[in-house]
Amino acid sequence: MADKRNKLAATSVGMLVLTIGILVLLNFLASYTNVGRMDVTGNQLWSLSDGSRRLVSDLEDRMEITAYFTEDLPPPFNSTEQYVRDLLGEYEAASGGKLRVRFINPDDEELQEQAEEDGVRRVAHQVIENDSVSVREGYRGLVIKHLGESEAIPVIQDPTGLEYTITMKIKEMVGDKTEIGIVGGHGGPTLAEGLTGLRDTLPTYELTEVTLDSEIDPDLRALLIVSPAEPFSEDELRRIDQYVMRGGSLGVFGAGTGLEISGPAPTITATETGLAQLLGRYGVEPRSDVVLDWQCSRAPMRGPMGLQVAVPYPAVPIVTFDDAQMEHPALFRIPTAVLPFTSSLAVTSAPEGVSVEVLARSSENSWRQDPAGVNLQPRHPREWRASGEPGPFPLLVAVEGQLPSAYASSASMSPGAGEGASDIEAPAESEAPVRILVAGTAAFMRDEFLPQAGPTGERDLSGALAFALNAIDWLAAESDLIAIRAKNIEDPALEVPAAAQQAEEAARAAAEEGDEEAVEENLEEREEAMASWDRKKTFYRWGNTLGIPLAFALFGLIRWRQRNARRKNLKL
Repeated sequence: MADKRNKLAATSVGMLVLTIGILVLLNFLASYTNVGRMDVTGNQLWSLSDGSRRLVSDLEDRMEITAYFTEDLPPPFNSTEQYVRDLLGEYEAASGGKLRVRFINPDDEELQEQAEEDGVRRVAHQVIENDSVSVREGYRGLVIKHLGESEAIPVIQDPTGLEYTITMKIKEMVGDKTEIGIVGGHGGPTLAEGLTGLRDTLPTYELTEVTLDSEIDPDLRALLIVSPAEPFSEDELRRIDQYVMRGGSLGVFGAGTGLEISGPAPTITATETGLAQLLGRYGVEPRSDVVLDWQCSRAPMRGPMGLQVAVPYPAVPIVTFDDAQMEHPALFRIPTAVLPFTSSLAVTSAPEGVSVEVLARSSENSWRQDPAGVNLQPRHPREWRASGEPGPFPLLVAVEGQLPSAYASSASMSPGAGEGASDIEAPAESEAPVRILVAGTAAFMRDEFLPQAGPTGERDLSGALAFALNAIDWLAAESDLIAIRAKNIEDPALEVPAAAQQAEEAARAAAEEGDEEAVEENLEEREEAMASWDRKKTFYRWGNTLGIPLAFALFGLIRWRQRNARRKNLKL
């Protein structure tokens, strides 16, 4: 009997050791190869996008990527090299032998000079060891070389967004730039002033200013009209229609109002550009109003004691998108976006066979007003009055299909247009299905509202900036970067705990009453509430990380004890 038990025990131990060995081997293979790897993240953060695979698989000439990484960098950069190795390995595998990847540890003077010549910078890293702080210099960057040209990423600060950056640089090196026109001459922001940040975030596009005093180049992949302040003439509107009827895509942003933010408080004015009449015949019409929404961002308000307190600011709505809306390429996997100082849109009767889709609406707690009666100074919530028409309202509309010309009936749209027939001719119907995108605001495209550029010129892809870039990609039918960009969009902002909000409100009220001691007490309560919130998030994170393995271990322990108990109770 003892021999049988010993044999069973040995068999169990052997099977356990064999299982552990197999799991270790599989883990090893998954760590150092792409075999058996599975990405279960919502945005597919750890796998190469189809657009990146297509780009390198279509390379006609050889390309080389050299990554410079100093060994033994301190956390969190010590794990960056492995991520970069995995990512570049996927690029190399997808290229079919056209892309070669090298990793160099610049541990001598010659290799360090080579890294500097390639545009990779040496950076200082803070190291905490044995209760002391020191600085260790090292390299963590890469260079891409192709046909005598090179593009460097001087410092890889965060692996998040690295695929997007690499693919953008490769696309910029191997492909012809796509031409996009931006209408100038109507008092709006220009590529020289106001839209420089947008231009810099679109290196694969050639953005050119277009005047409407002559025919628009039909080879332009899209035409953008951004926050115009001055009216369009009849001939200018006809040239826009002519361009669309020839198959061009049109994006119109902030056509109903003008925004001025140089004063002590922003001001919005109604504008009459003539675009509402043109777009209305396509299925959507910009309104000259302002939408205010309690689902909004916050703005700093100066209290009586000089204390800066963040207060709800209804002039900057936060728009949430449902699953169906996030399937549209312009909003792909974007859960929320901030649309500052927006006006509403009116959906008119769509031409037959044309899709008119509302992609974004204000919340049910919104209202719209005439801009002339709105004070946009940040202030206490009780000072805002929801006195206009209640929402929700369309804020973003996409039109797609075979459109009839807005001038099919030869009707004039400009109030001052003459009676004579225009010599600007357009097809009665678009020569191909066209795309039109209309947004109630252009603020998210302007330099004043874009995220600040980092040391290497890159910007965080907030929801609004990602939407702006996606919108242009969709209009230009350049969809490969949309899925890659979706990986970098920040998670939706978590709600601040109620206790912290209450403490902040109490601090604001105490500041208005001049009670400095109460202000300090309430701010301390707010800090305690935020610290408690951080501890709870940490608990949940570690619970998710360790909970499942511990549950399996506990289940195995219980099963083992049950089996032992059954064996002891066996009777011959």
